[in-house]
Amino acid sequence: MNNHLKRFFLLAIMALLFAGLACNLSGLTETVQDSDLQASVEAAFVNTAVAQTLASAEGAKPGEGEDSQPASSGEAAATPEPEPTATIEHQARPGEPGRANTWVIDQSTKSQAASRSSGADLFNTNYLERPFTSQVMDYQGYLDLTRVNLEISPPWVYVTYVLEESPPQDSNASYALEVDLESDGRGDWLIRGKVPTGTDWTTEGAQAFRDTNGDVGGFSPMNAEAPNPSWDGYETLVFEDHFGSDPDAVWVRRDPGNPKQVQLAFKYSLIGSPGAFAFGGWADEGLADPAAFDYNDHMTFDQAGSPYSESSKYPIKELASVDNTCRWTYGYEPTTSFPGVCPLPASPTPTPLPGSISGGVYNDVNVNGSRNGGEPGIPNVTVRLGQGACGSTGYANTTTASNGSFQFTDLPAGTYCVSVNIPLSCGGWIPTTVTQRTVTLGAGEDKVIVWFGYAVYVC
Repeated sequence: MNNHLKRFFLLAIMALLFAGLACNLSGLTETVQDSDLQASVEAAFVNTAVAQTLASAEGAKPGEGEDSQPASSGEAAATPEPEPTATIEHQARPGEPGRANTWVIDQSTKSQAASRSSGADLFNTNYLERPFTSQVMDYQGYLDLTRVNLEISPPWVYVTYVLEESPPQDSNASYALEVDLESDGRGDWLIRGKVPTGTDWTTEGAQAFRDTNGDVGGFSPMNAEAPNPSWDGYETLVFEDHFGSDPDAVWVRRDPGNPKQVQLAFKYSLIGSPGAFAFGGWADEGLADPAAFDYNDHMTFDQAGSPYSESSKYPIKELASVDNTCRWTYGYEPTTSFPGVCPLPASPTPTPLPGSISGGVYNDVNVNGSRNGGEPGIPNVTVRLGQGACGSTGYANTTTASNGSFQFTDLPAGTYCVSVNIPLSCGGWIPTTVTQRTVTLGAGEDKVIVWFGYAVYVC
């Protein structure tokens, strides 16, 4: 290709690129022109790659051509100015998730890890329990989901993935939420984030995909069918990193309070702020291909393999390192079954979140029966918990920490008795408040009670 022809192609491609980007930017709205956005982003990538290829054809280097002049003898070539890097200024960042509005429980495979097997996988209905590597069947606890919590606190939707193990720092795992707006078994949105190395919210590695042509699930949602190459799954990329109509649309982080949890946050408006929908969680470090959903419609059982050691398809082959949940609902309680929903009526709702009771024991220096500023806690005091009216004990015991505090966790709703009994002795302690308190705990409630006071017994 001669230099004139190369220059013509470069100018033509640059013109198309700028025109496409201009049209794309002017057309972005809150409702998102999905196919236009994806086409523009993909065209930008392709055109840029073509331009770079043409520029380097026949050994040419950027800036070289028939009109370029070499530097004169003894004259240093000018150093090109570095291209400025665009800085994305985020206008909104997620906060801290609160208590979940709803959640879905998933089967753990940890107890079967040593046997390199899982009997909970149902390939034919797209319920996958495969936190194992291909062929070798090494267990991957950071892909083993046990619960997915969902909280909607506009403008954000928060999703917390509870795992059996912490993701390694070099993990390529992504954690996703599949949203089914009509509760018909056909996913409409796939929102995911690749686990970052840190605990700060980031948009890097975050993506949102949409199925605009309605082929996720094939002819029969959730049920395995013969692979059809025309089905393209979640084909529309709506957001990636910070690129999209809203640069703040999707975020991901490791939970700073629990290394075995990963958190995803996205704008409620991204999915249209629906009042009700179905959802399911995914952990994926295997195929991780939005265009291949549903996975069991894009490969056969023989290709996928099985994690169940008694199966003729054992071990796992192409469909490895993935775990998903059944689907549950937000905004309504399902009374009839639909494809992918968790079993009804055996487990119509997930198990309620447990509650807790916390308090403390302190040194009542001024012996007034009330904790005043500067009065320290008393460590290493035994605190007893009984289930029922006061006088009961035996449900659990704990010991106060160095600051005098204590906490009982994982408690179901009910009535409890919290009591402290320090033997009276010279130079020891004498109570200045009641020594037992009755506590009524609601489902998932975290209750803080008044501290127990003791003073030094002078004799």
